[in-house]
Amino acid sequence: MTTEKFHLRRSLLATPGNVRSKVEKARKLPVDILMLDLEDGVPAMDSAKALARKVLVEALSCPASFSAREVAIRVNGPRTKWFVEDAAFVAGLNIPTVVVPMVQDAADVIYVERSLANCGAAASLGLILLIETPASVVNLPQMVEASPRTNGLIAGGLDYAAGLHSLSILPIRDPADTKGQDEDLVYMRQRVLAVGRAYGLSVLDAMRPGLISDLDSFRAAARRARWLGFDGVDFYHPAFVDIANEVFTPSPEELSWADRVLQENMSSRDDEPASIKVDGRVVLPQHVELAHRLKALAREISPRNATKATVSA
Repeated sequence: MTTEKFHLRRSLLATPGNVRSKVEKARKLPVDILMLDLEDGVPAMDSAKALARKVLVEALSCPASFSAREVAIRVNGPRTKWFVEDAAFVAGLNIPTVVVPMVQDAADVIYVERSLANCGAAASLGLILLIETPASVVNLPQMVEASPRTNGLIAGGLDYAAGLHSLSILPIRDPADTKGQDEDLVYMRQRVLAVGRAYGLSVLDAMRPGLISDLDSFRAAARRARWLGFDGVDFYHPAFVDIANEVFTPSPEELSWADRVLQENMSSRDDEPASIKVDGRVVLPQHVELAHRLKALAREISPRNATKATVSA
């Protein structure tokens, strides 16, 4: 188990690496993580993968021009024929994070770790593991322990549902029909969250395209993810960036509550019970911890918002 290291990851936008126009558009978006994609967003052809690497080399020649807080590259899975080239490619770039999809067990993560090390990757290069198969959910603790680079997890619902043979992925389903929505993901999400928290990792929820039909449905899904405990969400459309950032930012009401809790907690005496009352409701040590967490998150976000306001002025 490790001590939690904070990463502000409210929003992760996936952008296909082989489409220059999309990469350029994403360059100025105020997303917390911009994930430049070599995997599913790029056609499964050698020529398309090669083009994506070329486009990304050009784009990353000026990393300071990206508005994203963190620029990551999603490589192809370690069991694909493209991974070896991808590992050498990302090892030579000045990026902080690599997203690794389709990892099934600890052996896959060890292979990724050794491949990056053999290619000369900096020790600071971090990994986010995309957990998207039944095998990866079962083997998750061992996978996290397999590489010290791992600092985040993404709960990938679409491939996981397919691996379960769930009919929830049928495209003929009416998006307005929310009966039983995401029931097939309950165990997976809870396990990814539990393991992530136990090991001090950031944890994101990947939005399922078939269940997101507009801005309102995205907002509702993002709110559910935050309610469950996720730090942010992974998505594919730039229109969702501001909504994700807003949903995962503590609201004025939450911060006001946190202030009252912390003030009352400071005023408590040694000879009083551990529980206190705020707004007429009992507040326990767990609530005090949450108040501290909300305030810390707000402090981390504030400098970023000020910077973005200056840039866009």
